[in-house]
Amino acid sequence: MTLKRFSKDYRTYGEWLKAQPRTSEYARRIIRFHERFPTLSLKELRNARLKDHNLSTASWNVLKAQEKRDRKLSLQVLRYMRKGVPYSKALEKTGVNRQEANRNLGKYLYKSNGRWRVTATDRIEAEMLIYDRNAGQILITTANSRDRRLIGEYFAAVQKALKDGDPSVLKRFDGVKITDANGEEHSFVTDLEQLYEIQDAQEEPEFLEIYGN
Repeated sequence: MTLKRFSKDYRTYGEWLKAQPRTSEYARRIIRFHERFPTLSLKELRNARLKDHNLSTASWNVLKAQEKRDRKLSLQVLRYMRKGVPYSKALEKTGVNRQEANRNLGKYLYKSNGRWRVTATDRIEAEMLIYDRNAGQILITTANSRDRRLIGEYFAAVQKALKDGDPSVLKRFDGVKITDANGEEHSFVTDLEQLYEIQDAQEEPEFLEIYGN
């Protein structure tokens, strides 16, 4: 695939960068934006605004199918980085395109001392499976990283409880509620018999991605 020309005077970004000292605020801004959006031309970078290339604040329901897949992969990148995995390695592990990850992580991804870093928490919406006390197995749209992590920890406990036949590991989830992105509250199933019923009703149990430790 042929790369588009970076500008009228420079074929590539590298040529532009080497042409003269890039110490002005304008040049530093172009460099910062190019790090996030490496496929944009100089004109596009000059006119770019971060919010125009930021999907992290978009609600889950407005995303297209491919955008939802990219967000899920980007959230995996976020998880890896919070565990100390470098950004480039996290991208390699998930297979997500760097520019799409940048768009989906938005302000929760930033550069400090020459290294890409992520915030400790985020408010990115994502769809997840949950065992709801009243509705059984359902999909909800989570509103933040705290709830994604809690659901992951819950499913880790569910798997252990079902394997050992011991519901004691689920005790800490009694009375715990999650408020989804639509403002609806959900309580976890902690009754072992109800969990067995949910499991038996699954013709093809889905792989549950664990967000816990």
